[in-house]
Amino acid sequence: MANCPNCGVHLKKTYWKPNCPNCKVNIFYHGMQDRLENDVITAEKSLNRMYDILDRVKASYIGSKLAIARIVLSLLPIGALFLPLGKIAVNMPFVEKSFNIDALQVVNTVSALDFEGLFGMLSSPSLSTAVILFALAIVFIALGAVASLVGFILIFLSCSPKGIPRNLGFSGSAFGCYLLSGIMFLVSGSQFASVLGAERFSASIMFGFPILLIAALAPIVINLMIKKNPIVVVSSAEKRKKEIAEKAAKMAADMEEEQKKLEEQRMIEEAYAAEHGEK
Repeated sequence: MANCPNCGVHLKKTYWKPNCPNCKVNIFYHGMQDRLENDVITAEKSLNRMYDILDRVKASYIGSKLAIARIVLSLLPIGALFLPLGKIAVNMPFVEKSFNIDALQVVNTVSALDFEGLFGMLSSPSLSTAVILFALAIVFIALGAVASLVGFILIFLSCSPKGIPRNLGFSGSAFGCYLLSGIMFLVSGSQFASVLGAERFSASIMFGFPILLIAALAPIVINLMIKKNPIVVVSSAEKRKKEIAEKAAKMAADMEEEQKKLEEQRMIEEAYAAEHGEK
């Protein structure tokens, strides 16, 4: 059994009339105004949340001059990866080659890696340490590239409550990985040179690597500056409410002015009618 939403009287299951037999209220439309008001409030809250998210995203990108500079500086480490970072020279019988190390070269090296030969070198006590260190150098530079890329992608979350710590975490991790990669590269090159001979193998850092480290420091510095000078998120919802209130006030003022003009016109007409009536 159901009850009337207005008076609470019990209704039979076979009662299909729209109005309550006791209080005659329309059962379906009873409380419709309250439900509509609740729906409007819920929709308004959802809309305000959406506006809040969009406001934070917008502020993360163009909320200040520092925010715009952060976009450029966050891209610098990714671009610097394509500069010559290191150089390897091999001068052995039947093998005489010299090549620069950059992001593309790392990808080509990994994709064309001879795992059978790699495991053979790992089984050699004299070369295993050098090979492991060189592999770690590649792993760390790859992790640094991933951290830089993810940090750049997540810029749109910079104005969230944990945005700046997140940015600093990714940019700091990227810098640490790049630094460890360079150290591993130099140590592995030294190990190879000590086993094969300095005249047969050499590994050195090139100009691109210091630029990469400086570029990796730039996002850290800019995020610390933004942390010291926080970006103010302008609320679109509040701005919209203010605009609506201003428009409403203007409409009210216009209506009042129009009413005043009509009242003056009426007084003039009454005075004119009274004057001509006396005559």
